[in-house]
Amino acid sequence: MNAGQKLGPEANGRERRFLSLRRTAIVCGVLLTTGLAAAYTLWPERPSGNPLEHYTLEPSARFGFTGLVEERLRAGSYLYLRVRDPAGAQHWVATLSSTASAADAVQVRIFARSEDFHSKRLGRDFSPLLFGTVRSAAPATR
Repeated sequence: MNAGQKLGPEANGRERRFLSLRRTAIVCGVLLTTGLAAAYTLWPERPSGNPLEHYTLEPSARFGFTGLVEERLRAGSYLYLRVRDPAGAQHWVATLSSTASAADAVQVRIFARSEDFHSKRLGRDFSPLLFGTVRSAAPATR
């Protein structure tokens, strides 16, 4: 059958069903495309899941220090530590609970910083809040 040919009474049922299915597939495709375009336009992107996305420091700005843990606040999979450095300055550091050292003397390596951070889970503001890894500062025994 030619593309522009119209079906008359002599067309068989198989050809009619094929054209009906073809029209249905085209209509469904157009509706699906329109719906996806509308959804993309109306709903903003979901967050990437990386809470540090906007706080990461350039490699040259990253730093580390040693200190004593003075306070620990658990918040889900995160642990907030108030650490006093050798000069007496106090720093709030957020790290993963699963990797944080339980020691009081720690080495902290900072890779991100937020000037004003609100923890929903703790219902508390930290200004500033450092993000990093926290390891025991105790010397390794051999």
